[in-house]
Amino acid sequence: MEETENLEWEVVRSVLFDEDLTYLELADELYISDTLLTKIVARVNRRMARRCGMGTIKKQNNRLVLELGEGEKRNYYGVYVITRNLNQYFEPERFQTYFQYVKIQWFRDILLEELRGKDTAFYDTTIVRLLVGMAVMAERMAAGCFIEIQTGGLDRAKEPGTAREDVSSEDPAVRRMVDKIGNLLGIKPPEKEYQYFSRLFRNDFYHMEGLEQMVAAQFLDKILVEIHVEYGFDFSRDQEFCKEMMAQLIGTLRRAKNSQYVVNPVLYRIKAQYPLEYDIAIFFADRFNRLAGCAIGEDEVGLIAIHFIRAMETSMMRQEKKVALVNPFGKQVKELIKKRLEEMGECRIKISDTYSIFDLPRFFPKDILAVLTTVPLPENPEDVPVILCRNFLDYHEKEKLLTAVREDQVTSVRTYFKNLFRPSLFFPSVEFDSREEAIEFMCGKLLEQGYVEEGFLESVMQREAIAPTAFEAGFAFAHAMENTARRTAICTCLLKSKLAWGEYNVRILFLFALSPSWNHRVIPVYNVMIDNLMKAGAVRRLSHIETCQEFVKMLL
Repeated sequence: MEETENLEWEVVRSVLFDEDLTYLELADELYISDTLLTKIVARVNRRMARRCGMGTIKKQNNRLVLELGEGEKRNYYGVYVITRNLNQYFEPERFQTYFQYVKIQWFRDILLEELRGKDTAFYDTTIVRLLVGMAVMAERMAAGCFIEIQTGGLDRAKEPGTAREDVSSEDPAVRRMVDKIGNLLGIKPPEKEYQYFSRLFRNDFYHMEGLEQMVAAQFLDKILVEIHVEYGFDFSRDQEFCKEMMAQLIGTLRRAKNSQYVVNPVLYRIKAQYPLEYDIAIFFADRFNRLAGCAIGEDEVGLIAIHFIRAMETSMMRQEKKVALVNPFGKQVKELIKKRLEEMGECRIKISDTYSIFDLPRFFPKDILAVLTTVPLPENPEDVPVILCRNFLDYHEKEKLLTAVREDQVTSVRTYFKNLFRPSLFFPSVEFDSREEAIEFMCGKLLEQGYVEEGFLESVMQREAIAPTAFEAGFAFAHAMENTARRTAICTCLLKSKLAWGEYNVRILFLFALSPSWNHRVIPVYNVMIDNLMKAGAVRRLSHIETCQEFVKMLL
């Protein structure tokens, strides 16, 4: 680990394992000033607040303390270890630095031996979470820290629709694994440790019981209706999606009940590459919280978004692009090209019309993206690009078609931008003391100019409270929970200096005010903006622009 990370971990470990050490004694032991120690604690608190929303290290009676029960301390410990190693998520042996008394390899052998005999499907991400959970459990027991009756969510009142918890520790696999851990440590684990591990294990292997399955189905049905109304997508028709989502919800409920959390190693990629699906997941999480009283963390929102990504990619929900085909070689070649079009995962493209080389129209329909032809044309049309498919749409020819898709997208976005970006909503060289102040300013400008109504500010704040809308590249895409604006527009602020926005610092702020009619049209806008803002140096260059017109030109 780098020096700063090492210092950070030493602070966390002290809080978890050496609570008697005073604040100044800890600073002396680490050879740092008390001022630097304060900064390190603040940095840890920010990261953990974003990841799991619990557990703040505080200075109390001249000591650093983490006022959590034993189960919650273990959750905190596990989340910290994983978040420090996201780039090596699937190399758990590299987590060994964070364990003094136990070896990760021990638990890999124990866990894999049991999983080989199970019928339940499992993912590599699940294995990593369980490995870390087992290591944390063993490390705490080795230090003499055991689960008590009233800690870690173990003895909370049973909630309607949840599975029976009193018999789960009787699972032979659970008892075998905990017994093996005890043998490695040379101790006999108390019964509560078997119950603790049972919950840890069951949270990742969703055994859906009748009552909880019914409750999950009711929640899901209600939320999908609202998503259909708000976004125009009907996911309820996708049976596979509904089945997988119910299992996800049951796991979410169990983790919330037991104060356990997941870390999503691909969260950033989901937010950057699938903004619409992630936004639908945020909406889903908000409605689920209202129904079940269960707040969902950002990492778990990312897992929910994956279900929507899958559904959007494998259904007709994505907007189709149409192409014309000129093919003198007959039905078999046409079917081959059709099949290769179906294999293009980035977008959905279908052959709308087939033409003879001897009967080409002078002008093609306006909704035709491109003309695919298996032979050179006598004369190319002027109003639509022509892609020669000598190899019946091989990899290189597919790339040309995707380029046409992207160019069409940019053309559409250019048209949209004329309506979206207004000089009256463009503010260069401004400064704010906080994210809240920035949002209040932008919402106020939209309200003054008649784009939104009262309550818009509260809706934007609600959305930010679930998960900050900042990107690592240095920009934020703020917006409300629902698309209820009177007129669609984007308020833009270019900051003189960086502003903390959740986990990241930003220089450019976008606040989207979207009317209901923009549910689908905003997708290409998002995609083009994100792609261009992610380019090296883009945010830095754009943040110094003075006029709205120049900004839009450079952004595209």
